[in-house]
Amino acid sequence: MQEQSFSVRTTAREQIVIVTDEVNRALASMTNDDGLCTIIVPHTTCAISVNENADPDVPADLTKALRALVPDVRFAHGEGNSDAHFLSTLIGTSLTWPYRGGKLVLGTWQGIYFVELDGPRTRKVTVYV
Repeated sequence: MQEQSFSVRTTAREQIVIVTDEVNRALASMTNDDGLCTIIVPHTTCAISVNENADPDVPADLTKALRALVPDVRFAHGEGNSDAHFLSTLIGTSLTWPYRGGKLVLGTWQGIYFVELDGPRTRKVTVYV
């Protein structure tokens, strides 16, 4: 197994950053074959997903929708970021996706979303093949 990591710097508490190009660069540095890669964010208050990569309004719309999912709960966790832990659990911290010729096989409108839920921070994303 091979791995390649890169950093994502966010500027807001909740923010979606499209990292498709970074994942493809990581893949290209490791392989030009076909297979499956796993993309992991080793953090408990962010996530990784696939969604639309064409309309710039989609990340902001999804961020608003994620915020609306958090119930008015009195969380006991003392750090004040239990909402981020909750959303990270719903979305997930890993993604397995096919690649062909060392490049992600994505639909016309798809891109890889890094989902920050407790920023701003610098985060690590690791791609495994």
